[in-house]
Amino acid sequence: MTDSSTMTAPETLPDALYLHARQRPDAAFLITPAHPGGPEEIFTFADCVRLMDRYARALIVLGVGRGDCVAVRLPKSPHSMILFLAITRAGGTYVPINPDFTQREARVLIADSAPTLLIDNDAAAAADMGADFKVMGFGTGAAHDLASIAADAPLPGIGPRDRAVMLFTSGTTGRAKGAPLTHANLLANIRALAEAWAFTQSDRLLHVLPAFHGHGLFLGIAMPVYCGASVILMHKFDAAETIRLMKQSSVFMAVPAIYTRLLEQPEFSAASCRALRVATSGSAPLPPELFNELRQRMGLTIVERYGLTETSILTSNPIDGSARVGSVGRPLSCVDLRIADDNGSPLSVNEVGHVQVRGGGIIETYWQRPDRGDDWTADGWFETGDLGRIDEDGFVWLVGRKKDLIISGGYNVYPREVEIQIEAQGGVSEAVVFGVPHPDFGEGVMAAVKPEAGAALDIDLLEQKIAEALSKYKRPKRIILVDEFPRNAMGKVLKNELRQTYADTFSKVAR
Repeated sequence: MTDSSTMTAPETLPDALYLHARQRPDAAFLITPAHPGGPEEIFTFADCVRLMDRYARALIVLGVGRGDCVAVRLPKSPHSMILFLAITRAGGTYVPINPDFTQREARVLIADSAPTLLIDNDAAAAADMGADFKVMGFGTGAAHDLASIAADAPLPGIGPRDRAVMLFTSGTTGRAKGAPLTHANLLANIRALAEAWAFTQSDRLLHVLPAFHGHGLFLGIAMPVYCGASVILMHKFDAAETIRLMKQSSVFMAVPAIYTRLLEQPEFSAASCRALRVATSGSAPLPPELFNELRQRMGLTIVERYGLTETSILTSNPIDGSARVGSVGRPLSCVDLRIADDNGSPLSVNEVGHVQVRGGGIIETYWQRPDRGDDWTADGWFETGDLGRIDEDGFVWLVGRKKDLIISGGYNVYPREVEIQIEAQGGVSEAVVFGVPHPDFGEGVMAAVKPEAGAALDIDLLEQKIAEALSKYKRPKRIILVDEFPRNAMGKVLKNELRQTYADTFSKVAR
């Protein structure tokens, strides 16, 4: 790391924090809104640098060195976000663990990351990990409290090639894999995304997402750090409070499930969104009907984007109102993206194939897996696992995950194509299409459909409408109505659970 007094362009996240603290020490970075029992709190850039360095020195005293993993299982707060930066300032790798995970779920990820230190305020649960690493609380005031350690340890030099963060893939179909990202990875992506969204130090971002995930951590915290913007940090999502705070915010990031809950509030309107210049959606597809309803209610076009744990953000729709419903937009300037066939040969416009990417924001390999295996092509492109196409204007359209591809009677059925047609019908809130075993076709297409609140869906009529839009082999052989879908912490539907639940649906089909 360059000396903070002579630094020019930031090369690491702490570099960026030092830069803004020097140029605008009294500018607000983290803001926690007033709530019953507590006032509004404001942490300036100068405050955050002071705390970051203090926590970093305490980490070094505890034995954290360059490259060491530090697992953190804490609720989202200003101090826990500053701790994230402090771990990177100490040369360590920040490994966030969902604080709502069960002990079994947390134990697997913590053990896999082989941390030097675990920071966890649940002392009993942490002691149950049974591994060889130190355990500290944070902000508890107890004897074993990192925040209480006074230390004068010298801070190390760190650079763009040092690891900053390791997140784990969702692991919805198998064991999660660690995805280590360097400062160079993060900043390459942040710079490109900030350019695409015209994100600057004048922005104020309303943060309602979890912070153990790339969406809430990289877009919601790392990008404002780099750009010098301010963040209104909500402890957790609350619809009424979110609508109130939108009036003070210029940027809002959410997932489809959050937008659905906001639409249930009469106060959610163009007037409450007047201060927003950008509202984005990610982590799960935004159904066309929801996209259109949001545009009508907010007076703003939602910007869908696409990314992965291993790559950060890859594509984004434009912010000028020309976003295309159903598309995830064009590749960012730091990303090369191609559509390839099974042999790795590039495909033509609008041909469906494997979405493959390369660029400065993408991990070099998975944690403790030096062999890249099938996750990278022989010529160095990362396999996203998604299937998609690129239209004549360069917009990317995803048609489903490779693992979710349904082969029915020898034909390829892309779930997202079918979902879009179902979601375009009146009374449908969301549709999830998946394949289950079928004695005649190999796989039978199924659709689970969630009706809009108060809607009485006629399945026969829905099937008729779908038949007008899709070839016979793509149509669901069974449509079921559900009240809710199984989801992970970021709102993604767990299709593997649906496949397991309905695996025997066609087992007694007459031949």
